[in-house]
Amino acid sequence: MAKLIYVANVSLDGRIQDAHGRFEWTAPTDEVFTFITDLVRPVGTYLYGRRMYETMAVWEADPTLAAQSELRADFANVWQTADKIVYSTTLQAVSTANTRLKRASTPIRSVT
Repeated sequence: MAKLIYVANVSLDGRIQDAHGRFEWTAPTDEVFTFITDLVRPVGTYLYGRRMYETMAVWEADPTLAAQSELRADFANVWQTADKIVYSTTLQAVSTANTRLKRASTPIRSVT
């Protein structure tokens, strides 16, 4: 059976975005960034909703992120090579490699 690991940057009051719907406040230190990269490195498939997928897709769409440091390049590589499933009823198509679009009503059968 596959193990499901849930990772989210949240504030102490349980928020993942600021009052304007942005995630910039969650920018991690190098130590935290390394920890998160090492945590998700062995994950075979990432499961996303539309908004989080669109937020994370910049790791493939914007090569300047990876060019900022070795830490960011490592994370970009880990993210780009992982399989991704996006559950959405509103997203028309995915824009990144190794990514499948599923409608939210579709049950998860198996994830490795």
